[in-house]
Parts: sequence; structure tokens; C-alpha cells
Amino acid sequence: MTASNFENMNKEQLRVYVRQNPHDIEAFHKYVDMVRATPGRIRIPADQIDTELPKLLQAN
Repeated sequence: MTASNFENMNKEQLRVYVRQNPHDIEAFHKYVDMVRATPGRIRIPADQIDTELPKLLQAN
């Protein structure tokens, strides 16, 4: 599949494609870019996940 085809897929379609084609690195990178661009995404540094994640889960 070409990069232009990835541009025409939504995040869910690309996620399915990546799961079915785990060796397609280009598709994986495009999917990660889409996930990172998702509004409302929360980033927690790895060294703080044990303390911050429970707080976030309780708040919701």
C-alpha cells in the first residue's frame, strides 16, 4: 500500500490495516502520527505512570 492510500483512511481503518500488516512500518508510523494528533490525548511520563494514572482514572 502506498502512503497516499493511508491519507484516505481514517484512524480506525488504518488501525485495522496495521494490525493485519504488522510488517508495514510506513503504515505503523502514519497510525502513530494520527494517534498523537488526537485531541484530548493525555501524556504521562513513564516514571510517573504509577502515581498519575490512578488519579486520572478516579477523576473520570
